[in-house]
Amino acid sequence: MHINYDDYDGHRHAIKVVKNTPLYDWFKDSLENEGMDEILVNSYHHQGVKRLAQRFVPMAFANDGLIEGFYDPCAYNPDEGKFIMGLQFHPERMRTPNSDDFDYPGCLFVYKRLLTGDDLNS
Repeated sequence: MHINYDDYDGHRHAIKVVKNTPLYDWFKDSLENEGMDEILVNSYHHQGVKRLAQRFVPMAFANDGLIEGFYDPCAYNPDEGKFIMGLQFHPERMRTPNSDDFDYPGCLFVYKRLLTGDDLNS
């Protein structure tokens, strides 16, 4: 289920994160510490990506096969602030209930990257 109107911010579903992608790098600590290739993400979408244009590479999949993240490896140069990507979830809203803490440290990395273009270590 990709959306739950009764628990809009609290609803999570699993996505499989593809290795050797920016998304994997951002969530690497959580993935490797747990010995898994999945994270739980929030979900608000009622539509999804089934097929990508040839230039794009998937970064994550939901269990039903929908693409939850993608990027263009030919246009990916974060040091110059250049990248093309899309996510079907909102890492900036993935917070522990009644806290300002993110569900995963990678949420902050994604948020910073997309909002400011800053490097992970900035």
